[in-house]
Amino acid sequence: MRGGELKILIACIFLVASFIVSAEMVGQKVPFCPAKINASEQNIDFEKYRGKVILIDFWATWCPPCKQSMPFLNALRNELVSQGFEIIAINVDDDREGALAFLKAYPVDYLLGFDSSGVCPSTFDVKAMPSSYFIDKQGRVRDIHLGYRENDQRYIRNKITELLAEKRP
Repeated sequence: MRGGELKILIACIFLVASFIVSAEMVGQKVPFCPAKINASEQNIDFEKYRGKVILIDFWATWCPPCKQSMPFLNALRNELVSQGFEIIAINVDDDREGALAFLKAYPVDYLLGFDSSGVCPSTFDVKAMPSSYFIDKQGRVRDIHLGYRENDQRYIRNKITELLAEKRP
């Protein structure tokens, strides 16, 4: 096996292992993360969203796909908010001021949290930017979507509408 082939094999093994670890979250209750809401020092409380479908979206200013996803997610949120859908975006940059400046160029209407400590991405086992976690009305992680490409829009919309259509037990 040549060096290039070995690197590809190792990368494939890592990707599969990463997927398996993340997949373990599916079906589990959304974990606590100490992200602070906007400019406050108040932690995000996912329990306040029980009964709603939420998309937890991890993003960073250095992430080109985040710049592409945010306008789509904002429009989707505004379209479906009256049906019980909400987005919580958690920024992982070290520089909150830089993130706030980024948001002036890419404004959104949904809740923003900040976690420069890295605790939230670690708790959620974030593997890519952006990473989206679909949370059902009972507060369980139902799906995880890594990255963002324009052709992901249909998948994201379908997953959210599917969760919104589910009856609460």
